[in-house]
Amino acid sequence: MSILVSGGAGYIGSHTCVELLEAGYEIVVVDNLSNSCEESLRRVAQITGKQVPFIKADLCDPAATEAVFQQYPDIDAVIHFAGLKAVGESVRKPLEYYTNNLVSTLTLLNVMRDHGVKNFVFSSSATVYGDPASVPIQENFPTGGTTNPYGTTKLFLERVLMDYCAAAPDLNVAVLRYFNPIGA
Repeated sequence: MSILVSGGAGYIGSHTCVELLEAGYEIVVVDNLSNSCEESLRRVAQITGKQVPFIKADLCDPAATEAVFQQYPDIDAVIHFAGLKAVGESVRKPLEYYTNNLVSTLTLLNVMRDHGVKNFVFSSSATVYGDPASVPIQENFPTGGTTNPYGTTKLFLERVLMDYCAAAPDLNVAVLRYFNPIGA
């Protein structure tokens, strides 16, 4: 049994890899390195004393995603951090954000389904709350009214996951909504 960490070479992904390895989990990292680097995985190995299996692949590519699951058939959970993440850039490049964030997640979910993987953690964002009526934002506040394409991709994908869970009640999904994952 192992956990696929998509976007595992990124900031949050690499820190999660350290915690998973130190907790005794086996992991596999897939990342296209578009906004991360392999150096972070070398640092994970240095910190934990464990090598990190790494595949450079684009999750928007169904064949490449399928190949990951073929190569590592013991994957039983996915933590999905991969995605474009800059709010300002998403306003300038909305099609790139919609294509990358939606297609990569849908491709990953389809391949997971084909391989019977039923455990999924999705890295969302507090941007799904839009402009809230008050702060601090509470988890039960309504979502919607997003103010940028990045946030809208996260909102859309949360809805996809709700619909998928309704259709597949044996699917286990957790959604993480970050406000500021790296500090002030």
